[in-house]
Amino acid sequence: MPYTTGKMVEESAELARLRAENWRLKHELGEQRERYQSMLDNELVGFLVASFELNRFLDTNETYCEFLGFEREELLNCDPYQFWLDTTFAADREAELKQLQRIVDGEISSYRLRKRFVRKTGEVRWGELGYSAVRDPHGRLRYGILTCADAHDQQHELEAREKLQTSLLQAQKLETVGRLVGGVAHDFNNRLHVIMGHADMLQRSVSEPTLAFHAEIVVQSAQRAAELTRQLLAYSRRQMLRPQAVEVNSVVEGTQRMLERVLDEHVELVTVLEAKFPMLADSGQIEQVLMNLILNARDAMPEGGRITLRTFDVQVDDQAPLEGLAPGAYVALAVSDTGSGISASARPQIFEPFFTTKEVGRGTGLGLASVEGIVRQSGGSITVDSSEGHGSTFTVYLPRAAAGEPELSAAAAPGSTTIGAYIPCRPMLETVLLVDDQDDVRSLLAEVLSLGAYRVLEAKNGVQALTLARAHPEPIGLLVTDIVMPGLSGVELADALRSRNPNLKVLFMSGYAERDSLRVLQAHEQFIPKPFLPDELFRCVNGFLRA
Repeated sequence: MPYTTGKMVEESAELARLRAENWRLKHELGEQRERYQSMLDNELVGFLVASFELNRFLDTNETYCEFLGFEREELLNCDPYQFWLDTTFAADREAELKQLQRIVDGEISSYRLRKRFVRKTGEVRWGELGYSAVRDPHGRLRYGILTCADAHDQQHELEAREKLQTSLLQAQKLETVGRLVGGVAHDFNNRLHVIMGHADMLQRSVSEPTLAFHAEIVVQSAQRAAELTRQLLAYSRRQMLRPQAVEVNSVVEGTQRMLERVLDEHVELVTVLEAKFPMLADSGQIEQVLMNLILNARDAMPEGGRITLRTFDVQVDDQAPLEGLAPGAYVALAVSDTGSGISASARPQIFEPFFTTKEVGRGTGLGLASVEGIVRQSGGSITVDSSEGHGSTFTVYLPRAAAGEPELSAAAAPGSTTIGAYIPCRPMLETVLLVDDQDDVRSLLAEVLSLGAYRVLEAKNGVQALTLARAHPEPIGLLVTDIVMPGLSGVELADALRSRNPNLKVLFMSGYAERDSLRVLQAHEQFIPKPFLPDELFRCVNGFLRA
């Protein structure tokens, strides 16, 4: 059939229609692609597609680019393996490599994990990663599809919750140890008190040197046992405290002179005293804290080194926060050493009781635990800055004493006056009301006070003490009472007697104080921890009444 003009016109028209349809389809496809890309770019989840055959990235979205700080074209032109190395935190690479190897081996087709990404700027951010592999019908790997969501804030919240949970577990552990200590310490210290007291009295009364020597050994052994109990009580924060304005610089200077006898010649002790304000603390407890920290520093430097004691003033506020401290004014005491330092694995445990990095036979594992307990009970905080091989710095923060805070005297008066210096050189002095529920303890204390020429009224509990006080015609000069007793506690007894005699002086004694009985000592009150020697009691009572 001849090719006519009409046929040519028809074919031209059809070609034009096809071209128009092709343009329309291309235009619609372009619009759809733009809509698809816009949807992907506006997704909260980033994605990245890689080709195993071409060893290159095929596609990504704006979310993923912004998360890592790359431009889209810049990212798509990166080498996949080098890009993975550059954007994966070094410590997280091994875990993800194991998952990728399982993908290659066909064990799994996808995995999810949380890891740290390294942005182009070097900033590290947490992300939630999902990875899926696409294979062809023959099982060959064709594509890898990665999705990623920013999980940085979630991770910080998770870490905060874990930290809070750790703090809660530590508090529960503290309470458990405190209950254990409380169940043993009171009776144990009463037994030690009787042993120490009678051994000391025996040492005084015998003239045969061998017997006196053995009695002295008994006293010394009981004192060492009592020190262990005191450290446990310090850790569990079950101590009576007497806060006062303490010139921390003076404490450091006094302790420095005492430490000259216990530090080796190859240990240098340096002081930097910059504090200008006193701290509010129990002076005896601060001396104990300082001594423990210095001895701990000494033990960290068996080959010698330098210990630096530094005091300085600190202002804590929202711009300069310190963990565990409310905003306010504090005085800091720092003890630094050039010793072996503390490993990262040991740091979380250093304040736990009985934990020690020292060799067997050196240390009880209670030194730092008791330090932390004293500091916390005193309203402060303690921090440690250390790394293995680079020494350690322990810094104690305690509240600054308010202007005009009185400097209270210690329980025991200075000097070395003994009971023997007063026997039998004087008439009876003040009346002392002695209250203790343990017969053997009370009997020993009554004998000691009577030897010191005090008139002693004995009571085995608070109710009996109140009855004796009401019936006694003369004023009572001093109440000496145990704190933990059946019925009325020593504190409740003191408050009851004070309602009739507001100026009554009270000497509390205990080897352990229940939390409900703990309080800051008031005016006309002192505390002596059990067990103590007869001379210690006499000096305390005599100094207290003469003050």
